[in-house]
Amino acid sequence: MERWINNGEEKTMRGIIDPRYIKNNVPFETDTIIISPVWYAQMKWLKYTLTSYMKTGKYVLISYDHHLPETGGSIDKYIPPIDVLSIPHSWVFKHLTYDADKRNGWLWDTVYAAGIVKQFNNLKYIFTINGDCAIDRPEGINELIELLGDNDLMSQSSEKIIHTCSVIYKRDAFLKLTDSYLETMKTLVPESYSPEVLLTDSVKNLNLKEKVAPLVPLFPNIEKDFAGQVDHYSMYNEDSTWKQIIGFRNLGAESNQGSMRRIDPLPSKYYDLRNDGQFLDGFEKPLLQYYKTGDKRYLYKYWDECEDSWYDRRYFPVQFYGKEPIY
Repeated sequence: MERWINNGEEKTMRGIIDPRYIKNNVPFETDTIIISPVWYAQMKWLKYTLTSYMKTGKYVLISYDHHLPETGGSIDKYIPPIDVLSIPHSWVFKHLTYDADKRNGWLWDTVYAAGIVKQFNNLKYIFTINGDCAIDRPEGINELIELLGDNDLMSQSSEKIIHTCSVIYKRDAFLKLTDSYLETMKTLVPESYSPEVLLTDSVKNLNLKEKVAPLVPLFPNIEKDFAGQVDHYSMYNEDSTWKQIIGFRNLGAESNQGSMRRIDPLPSKYYDLRNDGQFLDGFEKPLLQYYKTGDKRYLYKYWDECEDSWYDRRYFPVQFYGKEPIY
């Protein structure tokens, strides 16, 4: 039990820190920082995912790529609402980048976050995780650090390339890598760089010691052409070291792949469905009605509308799937 002061009022709390009542010296109170590169298209997940990071008790920093337009548009599309902004300890906003979308954004997000890491020598471990990925077993973060041992870094998934979806680093290795990214990105290259290739090459060039996770996610039999191969994105919530230890789920990849494979959708708890699903993409609107009613006609409509290619998508009124609700 600890006592916290907020606006002159004393608050008594148990267990995990409530993000509404934060001490002024939070960055000094842990040896681990969780850095989450985020961009605005992930807003439908952020209320859940950022809360899951906070439950680890570590210092949480969001490095945000907002993609604000020069003119027009609503800021509500690009900037999270205040209750989401208030969840983590800190936010960093990088400069605007327009080329190569997420690839360029991810690298600059990571570099900007490294600038914060450099200010606090107590931060010995850096855990990066993309903003559409959840940690359903936050108490496992210390087990992941123990598993890293005397190695420099370990990724959620690694085979030939080191995937950037979620990685844990030692401090010196992380800062060496981000300095290496900076040197590379000084030269403008159209379409920019692949974060995975840049990370993999930098680890090799810097002679860093990588630990490969004992269990990496593999494609299930439903993917006939890829069954048994490494699924770097954990599209099917397969068993893995990350899943076992921290309850890792890649919500973005699962929802995208599941919709095309006509798999039952993620539980609604992972989505931020406020204001009639304001953060959902257009093709996801039937999913909102499915969550509200349980009527599977809306699920069938959702599946038909979110095929990967425009020429495969089908748009029918809900009555096409039956005159009466299907439960």
